[in-house]
Amino acid sequence: MALEELKGRDLGTQRVVIERAPVPVFARAVTDDDPAYRRDGAPVPPTFPFVMAYWGTVEGEVTGLPIGELRKRGMILHGEQEFEYHRWPKVGDVLEGRRTIADVYERETSSALMEFYVMQTDWRDAESGEPVVSDRFTLIVRAKKS
Repeated sequence: MALEELKGRDLGTQRVVIERAPVPVFARAVTDDDPAYRRDGAPVPPTFPFVMAYWGTVEGEVTGLPIGELRKRGMILHGEQEFEYHRWPKVGDVLEGRRTIADVYERETSSALMEFYVMQTDWRDAESGEPVVSDRFTLIVRAKKS
């Protein structure tokens, strides 16, 4: 059974600084060699918000799902990602993100019970409080049927 008690859990806020060096590295990793990503004030690649909390956090810790507990349940898979831009983030931005577990549900297949955990992070400009980008990420746990 999915950990439905996690649904709606507020995972707190994080502050990130979008630094220049990780942006072109990420762009190359997703096969985008646009030279625009290698300059000061560069825009970030379209899916970069997915890694901001892991690659720019000021506090040094990422809040999220209890991965250790989920690993015991079965194989962890990357589900869908979704981004809603209010303005495009760029190198030098300092952002604050509030993360919540937006949804928890499960589906049964012929071979497994699939548990879905949807996290949403709403990123705002740390100085103005204006919204910048919201990202949603679905993590799937594929547990074998008993």
